Amino acid sequence: MTGLSVELRRTPMRWAALPLLIAAAAMVFFVGGDWRGSWPETSAAATRAAIPLMVAAVGLAAHRASQLRRSGSDVLLAARPLHQVELTRLTADAVWLSSVYLLCTAFTWIATVGAPGRPWPEYALFGVSGVVFALALGYFIGQLLPSRFTGAIAAVGGFMLFSLVFSSQSSPLANVVFYHSIDVRLSATHLAWRLAVTVLAVAAMCTVSSLMSRDRAMKGAASASGVFSVVTLICIAAMPGNGSDLLEARQVEEPVCAPGGGSSVCVWPEHAKRLPDAVDEAERVAAAAKGVLPAPKRYAEQGLERNGSGGFTLDHGQKDLLHTALLELTSPHKVWCEGESEAGTERKMYAGLQLEAWLEARAVGSRRLPAYEYSGDTGWQSDVRRVLSLPSADQVAPAKQWAREMQAPC
Repeated sequence: MTGLSVELRRTPMRWAALPLLIAAAAMVFFVGGDWRGSWPETSAAATRAAIPLMVAAVGLAAHRASQLRRSGSDVLLAARPLHQVELTRLTADAVWLSSVYLLCTAFTWIATVGAPGRPWPEYALFGVSGVVFALALGYFIGQLLPSRFTGAIAAVGGFMLFSLVFSSQSSPLANVVFYHSIDVRLSATHLAWRLAVTVLAVAAMCTVSSLMSRDRAMKGAASASGVFSVVTLICIAAMPGNGSDLLEARQVEEPVCAPGGGSSVCVWPEHAKRLPDAVDEAERVAAAAKGVLPAPKRYAEQGLERNGSGGFTLDHGQKDLLHTALLELTSPHKVWCEGESEAGTERKMYAGLQLEAWLEARAVGSRRLPAYEYSGDTGWQSDVRRVLSLPSADQVAPAKQWAREMQAPC
């Protein structure tokens, strides 16, 4: 029986696997919004399984390493190189916890089978690397600070680290992709950094016990441990550390399109089933703008245009879809002039806000302004309310005036 098979059978992680599977699955299926039916959103949702796994990995690994260190088991195993023994232990624990993570990922894939597109496996690698890093950190702490309280302290520290410090998209070792729009995916550069940091952390863990050894033969390994530890910290500090580095823009694919609102309405292939919703909103926007602004040639979902336009969104509800489709109609008509006076710029800006608020209210058949929180001066809203109180036919003339002000040439 090999050393790895022995460790797989005796590691305490085997008893933690089932409760951690329940906790990880709960984080995926019961936290956050609905992600089923879209592979990008499913891929992001699966990463939430890492939260309980990484916290548990730090605490359990630190407890185990501390216990073995205090019991003197490492000395009894001196017939084998110590770094091999430690690597075997970490590998066995990683197999158990990574299996839990991959099982949760498989559950999400099963729930999304049949959706346009395909699974994105790099997200599974993203999560597994985080679990291995947490295990390496736990073993490092347990060997460096062996006491009966090390496991509990490491678990609390792991919770603070992975649930607070590294939980946001602005941290270098973000362990969860909380926000995921259709037009982005995990950055290959970030993933390469992440894997490099994980390998360095494992190397530091496998050699840290030599720092406490009095055996002069371990002097070289002790030096290596110091080097690996320092390089790991440097790589974490230099690692791309914000949302724009964690995710990168997807390459534009052939969209799925349908006529609507006198235009062509196009969405990403993963949102093909939601195309009718986008067509409906494009038609409502076009009907509201009839006689005021012409419809664009194409309504494109976010990310399908690479010329700077925003695109409409399907991931944040019908109200947001209507508002962003409306912006697709008005944005090409806005004229901004370099060197224009502040008063002129404000006049155009407020004319655009008035027109958009009127169009949105008209599109939903309401005489009330859309319920948005606007910053700055909101005096322009009184004119919109006055226009909305007029008979429908009489509202077009002031709306045309707003459109002319918004489009005033330089």
